Amino acid sequence: MSTLTDKLPALDLEDAKKPLFAAVGVVDLTVEQAKELPAEAKKLQAKVTETVNAKVEAARAARTEQVKAVPAQLKALPAKAQAKATELRSEVKTRVAKAQADAELRYATLSARGAKLVAQIRKQETTTAAIAEGKAAVKKAESTAKTATKAAKTATKAVEDAVEQVG
Repeated sequence: MSTLTDKLPALDLEDAKKPLFAAVGVVDLTVEQAKELPAEAKKLQAKVTETVNAKVEAARAARTEQVKAVPAQLKALPAKAQAKATELRSEVKTRVAKAQADAELRYATLSARGAKLVAQIRKQETTTAAIAEGKAAVKKAESTAKTATKAAKTATKAVEDAVEQVG
């Protein structure tokens, strides 16, 4: 008698676990980093306030000089824009390559972190008890399925015999 699992394709469990481990690692890292958010927010607020105040003062001082320089700046703008576009194109390519490498490294790190956490959870007494209960439930379900199959065969045989006697 074949079971439902006989029909499933073969699966490399190590490869199948990696996305789950990475997800567990992401959650763990997120919780860890979330604890640091209030302090980081205060630092950022102070930095933003300082930067804004400095820029306001610099803008006030430079306003007169900037107004005088506008005509010359407008003439030079197209050449500057072209140069900047070329520079930015190169910078974007570099950043994309770095971001891809960083993402791959983070994925591997998070996957390892998740695997470590799952291994720790698996060693816990409650986890092993739950696994044992699950295995027992599977055995009971298989036994019930066998009993139901036998009962169905017996009922089918009884119906066939009844049909023959009537027929």
